[in-house]
Amino acid sequence: MPFTDSWLRTRLRAAPASALALAALVMVTAFLAAALPRAVDRYEDRALRKAVASAAPRDRGVSISDDYRTSDDPAGEDKLKPATISGVERDFRALLRPPLRIDPSEVVQGVRSGAEAEVPDPELPRTSDHAPGAVLVAQAALADHVKVVAGQLPRPEPAGPAALAFDGVVTEKTAQVLHLKVGQTVHMMKFGAKPLAVRISGIVAPRDPAAGYWTMDDDMLAPLVSYPPHLPIDPPRTYWHFTVLVDPTAARSMPLLGTGASLYWHHPLQTGQLTAHDVPGLRAELAALGSGPLATRLATATGSSSLHTSAGVGAVLDNFADDRDASEPLVLIAAVGVGTTAFAVLLMAAGLAADRRRGEMSLLRSRGGSLRGIFRRLVTETGAAAVPAGAAGTVLALLVLPTGRSATAVLLGALVTAAGTLAMPLRATLAARRPRPAEREDLVAQRPSRRRLVIELTVTVLVAAAVAALRRRGTADGSDPFLAAAPVLVAVAAALVLLRIYPLPLRRLARPAARLRGAVTHLGLARAGRASSGGRLPLLALLVALTVASFGGSVLAGIGHARDRAAAVAVGADARVDSIYPLDARLPGEVAKVPGVGEVAAIRVEPHAASQDIPLNFDLLIVDDPALYARITRSVGMPTFPADALGAGAAAGAHGPLPAVVSPKIADLIGGDTKPVDTGVGATGIRAAATLRSTPADSDSDGDFVIVSGRQLHAQHPRLAALPQYGGPTTLLATTASGRHIDAAALRKVAASGSSPATVELRSQTRAVLSDSPLQSGARKLYLAAVAAGAGYSVLALLLSLMAAAPGRRALLARLRTLGMPQRQSRRLVLLEMLPQVLLAAVGGVLVGLAVVPLLGPGIDLHALTFGGSARTSTPSPSAGVGLRADPWSLALPSAGLLLLACAVLLGQAWASGRRRESTELRAGDRTT
Repeated sequence: MPFTDSWLRTRLRAAPASALALAALVMVTAFLAAALPRAVDRYEDRALRKAVASAAPRDRGVSISDDYRTSDDPAGEDKLKPATISGVERDFRALLRPPLRIDPSEVVQGVRSGAEAEVPDPELPRTSDHAPGAVLVAQAALADHVKVVAGQLPRPEPAGPAALAFDGVVTEKTAQVLHLKVGQTVHMMKFGAKPLAVRISGIVAPRDPAAGYWTMDDDMLAPLVSYPPHLPIDPPRTYWHFTVLVDPTAARSMPLLGTGASLYWHHPLQTGQLTAHDVPGLRAELAALGSGPLATRLATATGSSSLHTSAGVGAVLDNFADDRDASEPLVLIAAVGVGTTAFAVLLMAAGLAADRRRGEMSLLRSRGGSLRGIFRRLVTETGAAAVPAGAAGTVLALLVLPTGRSATAVLLGALVTAAGTLAMPLRATLAARRPRPAEREDLVAQRPSRRRLVIELTVTVLVAAAVAALRRRGTADGSDPFLAAAPVLVAVAAALVLLRIYPLPLRRLARPAARLRGAVTHLGLARAGRASSGGRLPLLALLVALTVASFGGSVLAGIGHARDRAAAVAVGADARVDSIYPLDARLPGEVAKVPGVGEVAAIRVEPHAASQDIPLNFDLLIVDDPALYARITRSVGMPTFPADALGAGAAAGAHGPLPAVVSPKIADLIGGDTKPVDTGVGATGIRAAATLRSTPADSDSDGDFVIVSGRQLHAQHPRLAALPQYGGPTTLLATTASGRHIDAAALRKVAASGSSPATVELRSQTRAVLSDSPLQSGARKLYLAAVAAGAGYSVLALLLSLMAAAPGRRALLARLRTLGMPQRQSRRLVLLEMLPQVLLAAVGGVLVGLAVVPLLGPGIDLHALTFGGSARTSTPSPSAGVGLRADPWSLALPSAGLLLLACAVLLGQAWASGRRRESTELRAGDRTT
């Protein structure tokens, strides 16, 4: 042990720079390795909490509901008592256990009348001849959530039978819209024998309008405009719907309306303690509450078999799990890529250190040193630098990225520390096991050994198996490291192939270069061929980093293209105005005047159910101007609409079946026959004139449709076609004027001015909705960070390879300068010597990046990663075009940066060598390579 201590002190004093470099490399690598799982946990936790917090109020937790019907339970008024409702809440909370944690301050419980009742009071304002409608709500803790603006809160009802008259309050906004005043009586009538009289005892304002107490139902804060059922051809009517808040003791009067009552308990989750690794446990608890043992225990404890538990947050958790499963392969690919690059750099640094000390190890062996003793001393030396550095990097990651779990981070940090400690001793000890005379290991001259051939065949088999498995199984199992390593394995196989091919052009070029007049080209190529055959690790690190970067660019490019396509399919144009009722005749002209709007096409969409003639559901699209519709189709990049197939003008189908453009399934059903179709203006016959797979006016990308000319159809039925309710358009498609943007606010204002309720969609806004979810954004940022780390390691590998040959290069340049070589030729020589290897890595990275797309593309499922499982479900995804796409920037920029960096370093070395004296480089007895 004393000898080991003296050895350690001597070595650290003799080479402090090497120890510090190893410590820095291990500390950075350990920090990155330990930070990776904690960064994943952090962005997943943030994404989960944001997904729950931003969900609809009822989708943030667990809800219990129960129904009270007089006919079913004539003696069950006890169910509506506040004490009974509170008892159910206590029994429910007794069943809860982590990780299912609710927020007690946000719990909402109460009773709501079973159905909307009419309010025939003439003094209330109306939007049409339809009477206003109202519901009664008795929520607990009303006084804690309101401020009394006028009057007072409703008085508790005395014990006894249900009363036909009691107090209630309305919100300030409801009172303003419906002109309600304190002391006014509102009469509510539905199926009961007598109306209920509710005296407005007060007007209140919410203390926190965003609280769940007010947002669980959308009619609590203000009145709503509702539409009663009516026929599509009838003009729509509207009426006011509002809520009256009553004391919980008045809930027993709600069944007098004849609609029964609905009991509810809403329990939002505590978002502050939600973690992504709790999701499986949460889903299991929710399943047990829904239809499992916890549901049975709740029914037994409350004595009510009609209690129903619904977990709205379950859909949020399912969407989160789907998004996480979709993003896991991307994160795992990045982790495997940067880990492989970092490991290659560690091995490369260890190999360079072992090569520098090969003479020292040979001397120790010649003087009786054992392999075990040499290994122990080298481990002590490297461990003195690597172990504290690895521990510091791991602790730094734990402090910088706090999370609830640390076992994986500590394990990865320990693995990096062990690799940094053992790599150089193992390499040096193996090299000293069989002493051999010093000889050159030229890349061109060396013949591959049988061991290398076996290794290459093994890697080839692994690559083929990974690619085949990925193409067959896809990325459904995002946690499979073997599939995630497929891009890295492809890069490794490409490195082996390139190392096999690389000597061939050098040999071919050596003889022609020898016959040139100048010596620089011949000498440069000769020096390139004499590069050490141990330079495989730099090429491997560079190729893996370039492949991971290009693969990520292909994924992101495929996602962006698919989202652009989905937005175009969903909207069908740059802007869309839709209604289920015929639009006003003046609306197309008004939309055309909106700032930024170019052309406007009017289409009538009529849904048709399957019939005996056409046994398939389809939409009939009646296009007023087929040529204009074709231009809009081209503008959004959808399949070209064959306007000529519909004929020219109204005469083309005035006296026979109308030519129609149909979907493929409809074309198969029609064939060459004529099929009758009922339209809003009358029956007509259609024949298939052309086929399209998709069309802008049909927002369902997988739906079936029939497109006919409006002019031809109206020429057959001129009388009804003149009436807007029968022949008017229901959809407007608008393009953007050149160099401008559509004013969305003005377009919505114009659409709202019509008599028919219409929705407005803009392609730009639909595309914005299809941006990354918080989970996908976190995965993307982590991937980019991993690519940056891999690029850093690849740069370090390049610098190490350049610096390893720097002493021999400086000595060569010094000798050539003594022979009269000018500085310009020195720079050319340096570039010719090293650029073939760097160019090999750059070109190989581009080729591998291009090859990864067709090789791995069929197995990479980008649908879930592109559209996710949350709000994107409302936007149809394109049936084709979702897949990897080669990104020119991610292919070209890293390779170009690699070449530029190599040139800069080499030119810098040549410049620095030119400023030094030849005597410094050419000392007698020095050995250079």
